[in-house]
Amino acid sequence: MQRPWLKLTSRRIGMLLVLLGFAWGCTLIHLTLTRDRTDGSEALRKQILSMSRDYVKEMAKKAESSPDGLLEDPDEPAAAGYRFDMTKGFAVLLNDILKRLDSLEELSNKLDAHNETLDMKKGFAVLLNDMLKRLDSLEERFNKLDSQSKNQDVKDAPLNIKSNLEGVVHPETCEIPNAPEFPHCGGKVEWMKGFWTTDPCYADYGVDGSMCSFLVYLSEVEQWCPPLIWRKNFTSTASEEPAEMASLQEDGEPLLRMLSSDKSLLWIKMRVERMWPQWVEAANSLASSLANRKRKRILIHLGLLSKESEWHFGEKAFDGGPLGELVQWSDIIASVYVLGHDLDLSFTKESLKRWLNPRGSRSTHARETHHRPGKLAFDSQRNKGGCPIKGKPPADIIYIDILGLAQIKKTLGMAGIQHYACYFRVVDSFGTEPEFNFQPYAKQRSRKSPWGGWNFNPRQFFTMFPHSPDNSFMGFVVEQHLNKTEIQDIQRIKKQNQALVYGKNDYMWAGSGKLMNELAQHFQIHATVAKNNDDQKQLENVPSFVNNHGVLPSEQLYDLLKRTKLFVGLGFPYEGPAPLEAIASGCVFLNPKFTQPKSRLNTKFFEGKPTFRELTSQHPYVEVFVGKPHVYTVDIDDRESVEAALTEIKNLKVDPYLPYEFTAEGMLQRVSTYIQKHNFCQSPHAWPPESALQARLAGKGQSCKQACQDQGLICEPSYFPLLNNKDAMEKNGLKCDSVDDMMEVYAPSKNEGTGTCSVQSERLLFSCVGQDPDYQRVCPCRDFIHGQVALCHDCL
Repeated sequence: MQRPWLKLTSRRIGMLLVLLGFAWGCTLIHLTLTRDRTDGSEALRKQILSMSRDYVKEMAKKAESSPDGLLEDPDEPAAAGYRFDMTKGFAVLLNDILKRLDSLEELSNKLDAHNETLDMKKGFAVLLNDMLKRLDSLEERFNKLDSQSKNQDVKDAPLNIKSNLEGVVHPETCEIPNAPEFPHCGGKVEWMKGFWTTDPCYADYGVDGSMCSFLVYLSEVEQWCPPLIWRKNFTSTASEEPAEMASLQEDGEPLLRMLSSDKSLLWIKMRVERMWPQWVEAANSLASSLANRKRKRILIHLGLLSKESEWHFGEKAFDGGPLGELVQWSDIIASVYVLGHDLDLSFTKESLKRWLNPRGSRSTHARETHHRPGKLAFDSQRNKGGCPIKGKPPADIIYIDILGLAQIKKTLGMAGIQHYACYFRVVDSFGTEPEFNFQPYAKQRSRKSPWGGWNFNPRQFFTMFPHSPDNSFMGFVVEQHLNKTEIQDIQRIKKQNQALVYGKNDYMWAGSGKLMNELAQHFQIHATVAKNNDDQKQLENVPSFVNNHGVLPSEQLYDLLKRTKLFVGLGFPYEGPAPLEAIASGCVFLNPKFTQPKSRLNTKFFEGKPTFRELTSQHPYVEVFVGKPHVYTVDIDDRESVEAALTEIKNLKVDPYLPYEFTAEGMLQRVSTYIQKHNFCQSPHAWPPESALQARLAGKGQSCKQACQDQGLICEPSYFPLLNNKDAMEKNGLKCDSVDDMMEVYAPSKNEGTGTCSVQSERLLFSCVGQDPDYQRVCPCRDFIHGQVALCHDCL
């Protein structure tokens, strides 16, 4: 039976609909009010942000007008300095914030239309309580700093807590100095302003965002800005160890023991041992000029001998392999040792890594040389970023090759390269031109080379011959095997018309048949070509009438040169040491001339080399610096020229000749000067001395190398910063209608068409060989010692 109250009547249905309508209306009202309230909160949030932005802008304006970005204390007189009281500063800030909070609370109360209290006071109270706690903590820290500064007894100097760089007090204000020789200082400061926080190493050096800290870092760490006068008292070297003086080492046994540690060093050991009397004699001859020299810690890493290189230079040296690099490394090792420096050798990736890692031990050979006791004060944990290293480096100088650099890059990354960048001396046979060295420029101009892009000072690349003044000339020593009696009687010894062909591999003789036939009409021909493993198999390119001795030991080779009148080049190898050795033995060198100069643009051998240098002959050095009667540069494909040269040489009487720079004495003088004078960790360089500078104007489109050479001088890239400004250019003959800067290898220069003078904006692109047909360059030239092109008369 149905209950009466459940019975649906029209009246009950009507009441239910009224109730549902009322509920729906209440819901709509609630949603509307909630939305209005949300809109009000959003408006309040936007207003807070707007007010905050205005506040920050106002604070920034005040900060810009105060030293180092700090607000000065208005109650302190100017004479009292700018001692920033952080407590007062925050009090002003909080007072302003509290006033604004009152205003915000009034706004929130107006929004509370339904008497639903928006209790912002509680939230702000929590916020203010937290801020006050932090202020107490900051005040405590600042009080400690203040106490420390008083204990430093710097009563009269103002303390700037944000610029307390390495404990050194800054002046009231720091401004970017106007120094023409530092044209990039301002640009680097601007870069530091925006990016000093991107690498923690800047803060580790004391950079804190202030102008003074930027200038200290850029003048003392990276040398982009001039030294600051007020820093003189803080940059003294009084705390450094007293310099130990180097003394000449005549006992070669410790060095020979070091070179006996691995079979890959055997060829180097044999050369050093054979030439040791020459080294000692040369050192004694220079003894008076080699006094008062600082003893340096020098690491030599031979990447070409490492197993990782897979080149096997050491093993192939006795089987006709390339010897030029081994000759140069042998003489660098001997020079450093006989000059009395601390020497360590490395020829594996593992040993190099141990040397550059402070936790690693030194090589076992260290006991054989002359080392100072004690550990190196170098901390790798402080040197993880891209800044220069802090603390004493693992070596004062690191001689290394490109393969060794690649090993460091692979092991430690580019940061590892950057840490030691200014200590490297890169032994680089053919050289690296600035436009290949500076990676951003090389990439922009598509200067592709597996050997380039290191971003070093171009003078840090040391070449076999002085072919590019942008690099440094290291050289080597030519062995001298003629005693005084033999030199006096050289014509009797060379009574035979005997020629020795320069080509120790069969492939080098390809295409030489006509030359050999012409040569055989005047001379008996000898060769030292590596024979095939199968003695019965005839060499493909060496004529049968040639007397081939095979690869000879050094003593027998030099004995053969004593009896030889003519040393004949075939066009390859390029720029080897053998022609100079032949000339020193009294031979005339027939130097093949290239009618079309060879370079990376047309010759596979130079394809990847980081240079555009053009070779006009097989050996440009002897062509330019030696010449007749010792060198005849001839197109060997021109039969008439060859015949004329051979006829003249056959009747010629020539004495042995060796340029001083390729003697043991010349190399010791040069290497010792480099070790003492080169400092690539400091800029601008103090060497060569400014007194040797002779500014000259190049012709339109001419390189500075050629312009200086035309006047009997040498281009010296170290002087470019002195000419890289309008005043210097106009003083030396360039009238500038306007001035701009550019990143090109031919700056500083003037565009003759527009009248605009351009200064160099990137110091790594200063180049003696750069040229452009539309520009006339101002060139930094210097004199040079005859027979020692690397040094000027004031350089010693």
